[in-house]
Amino acid sequence: MKVSMKSLFKLNPVLIKLSLLLASQCLSVNAYADLADDAYLCNKASNKGDYTQALALSDKILKQDSHYREGLLCKGRTLGALGMADEAITTVKAAEKLSTSPFEHMVALTLLGNMQKNAKQYADAMASYQQSLTLAHANDNGQFQRINNNLLGEVSVDNNQTQAGLDYYLAGKKFVANDNERADSYQRLATTYSLLKQHDLAIENQVRALLMQKQSGTLDEYANTSLELGRIYTAAGDYANAERTYTKLIQFAQENGGAYYEAKATFYSGLEKSASGDHAAAKARFAEASKIAKAVGDTELINAIDDAVSHL
Repeated sequence: MKVSMKSLFKLNPVLIKLSLLLASQCLSVNAYADLADDAYLCNKASNKGDYTQALALSDKILKQDSHYREGLLCKGRTLGALGMADEAITTVKAAEKLSTSPFEHMVALTLLGNMQKNAKQYADAMASYQQSLTLAHANDNGQFQRINNNLLGEVSVDNNQTQAGLDYYLAGKKFVANDNERADSYQRLATTYSLLKQHDLAIENQVRALLMQKQSGTLDEYANTSLELGRIYTAAGDYANAERTYTKLIQFAQENGGAYYEAKATFYSGLEKSASGDHAAAKARFAEASKIAKAVGDTELINAIDDAVSHL
């Protein structure tokens, strides 16, 4: 039987409405899928340091939907990395207001605290981290309890509230979940104990950090942890162990093609010799460290060595 278009509309109004609804939903899903894809690419670009691309993507996202939280977060992170502190903070605050779950609020508040910390707005940063920590505690989120305690510790130590910083780090240590997090926790504790001149505890924790990095860390993490152990030994006046630590690191660097760490370990060894009063040995170490640093083109390390030589 032939049916006219006019009669089709009369016969199937429900089917027509359903078709229109499904088409609308598909467009909506596709639009949000595109936004999510662009947000992923935006964060990827920002992480790589391609801030021009990240800003272009975030602007593209927000032109489509000015209230798209992930777009605001990526733009805020990127603005912060570019040193545009006020704009970054305003943007992340807008993203935080759009958060709907405790987890989303924790993410935004912690990022906001980072922006405020970088802008030296320490009181505001502490408040943001504390809000995120309170949510993490209420929702039994160990990861964000560790992260926010550590960040509160950083701000405290940076503001010469060293004991308060230590207390936060001890609280964060309760929520470590793997060897990498344990290494980070031991490292923070060791450095803070060293600042408090509690040398035995500093050494104990830094040795533990080194063991964790040896088990599961990268070569860079192992090398940096070794440097810090040597520095802590030097601060404690244990020059023999400091020298042994640097000698091991120099050998490790040579065996693994790490000229930068060879230079840095040699430089630190010179600082240890200077601290022990052996200025002739210190001068020789600094000269060797400078030679290697110049070969790898590390201007910052060269300047640090020159400054140390000027104070001999």
